[in-house]
Amino acid sequence: MRIPISLIRVITVLYISFSLFPFFLGWVRPVYGIPLSLLLVWGLYQHFKDLDFTKREFYPTKQLIGFLLILFLWVSFSGSGGMGYQVSDLYKSNTLVKELTNRSWPLDYDVDGNTMYLAHYLSYYIATPTLFGFLGFKAAQFALFFYTYLGVVLSFFWMYRFVKGNLIGFSFFLIVFGGVTTLSILLSQDTGVFEVLKDKILNHGYLFWLNSWETIPLNFMSVTDMLYWTPQHALAAFLGVGLILNDGFVDDDIRYLPFVLSLLAMWSPMVLVGLFPLLVFVLLKFKFSGFWNYNNLLIAPVLFLVQASYLLSIESEELVKNFIFTDMSAEGVSILKQVGIYLYFLFFEVFIWAVPVYLILRNQLEKVELKLLFYVVFMLSVIPLYRFGLWNDWCTRVSMGCLLTLALFGYKALISGNGYKKVALFVILIMGGKASLVAIGGSAKHAGYRPNFLSPEEQQVLSLPEICVGYPITQFVAPDDTFFFKYLAKEKAQ
Repeated sequence: MRIPISLIRVITVLYISFSLFPFFLGWVRPVYGIPLSLLLVWGLYQHFKDLDFTKREFYPTKQLIGFLLILFLWVSFSGSGGMGYQVSDLYKSNTLVKELTNRSWPLDYDVDGNTMYLAHYLSYYIATPTLFGFLGFKAAQFALFFYTYLGVVLSFFWMYRFVKGNLIGFSFFLIVFGGVTTLSILLSQDTGVFEVLKDKILNHGYLFWLNSWETIPLNFMSVTDMLYWTPQHALAAFLGVGLILNDGFVDDDIRYLPFVLSLLAMWSPMVLVGLFPLLVFVLLKFKFSGFWNYNNLLIAPVLFLVQASYLLSIESEELVKNFIFTDMSAEGVSILKQVGIYLYFLFFEVFIWAVPVYLILRNQLEKVELKLLFYVVFMLSVIPLYRFGLWNDWCTRVSMGCLLTLALFGYKALISGNGYKKVALFVILIMGGKASLVAIGGSAKHAGYRPNFLSPEEQQVLSLPEICVGYPITQFVAPDDTFFFKYLAKEKAQ
């Protein structure tokens, strides 16, 4: 089957940008929201008119069908849109979809007697309430599953174009990819690995945090855990990495890349921070050739600043912010031990993949691709040194882009290697696949081993203040005296 690449590009960029329209028209005063919407339309038009719609690429039909089916089953057990087991992080997703469906915008809440407004990244949550909210919460929630599936398909397609190989094999590899926790399980648990995995599957557990010994908050998620726990962040990372690597290494056209990436701010600001180093690498590769246009220099900054003024409205004083190594002498943990845990974490999350990947690909990759591999490993070593948030969302979210890039190099190495090197990499993949096994296995068991719409009933979905237990609600809401809500936001409809 011959695939029109430019049409896929249009669908992808519209997918990324669509949610900004209900934000501009539903959250921002019309005097600003309408011009901002028109500015976004103009930027999209400028991008799309320069695409070559005659360009098509051949993909085997059987591989495409298998690719779509595998991803459908994977997303079916992800919990997104009520399909599969609902992990605790999805409670917020269910709540926001319900409240964006049933309540007038901007969403407001009574917090300790004060009226505060939702100031959270909205792109993942607002699309289906906008399109299907008139049919009620259940319809919007069910549509969110297909919305998630579409994003996964588009992003996996773009990432595949960078690595080539077999579509089905690539899909399996990326779904399974993760850090290796085998030694951590053996050293920290009284039972064997299989008993631990069985318990985690039956009780919907997880394996992240194991390589940090639950001592310092270091966490890199497997690709499956990214989607199953935080689809809004995962999709931003999947799409961002796919587009960066395509524009920078496949199509060699970065003219509109900064503009498109700026639209991801409302998807996940922290993931966007993690994508920024990859963008800089690509811009330097091309010496900023093609960068100097109105989309990147005018439209993207204006749209980004409005999004940033909204997202930065929250009060962050209560959030944990510090260097990862702290004084833990009261707990009997020295700085030296913390450094040891950090190095242990890096070895089993990053270097266990990076070293064999380099040994296999060092004579096969172009020089600039090898530089990218080293650059990604460096970034993954630096990102964990800072902590932001109780559960260190900085480490978990900012790392996603570079982790995915490392995974793509891992697949390149697997299909390029031979002999014992290929066997060794396959063994690492199996050992690193335990996290995906736990997540998929537990959700599949819960769903009766088939795709099953298990969304909670509307009356079971709590409000945002009710689910904010254990972390401050102020990381989701902002007072009305912040810049955005004072000067840009529309008045709340009564």
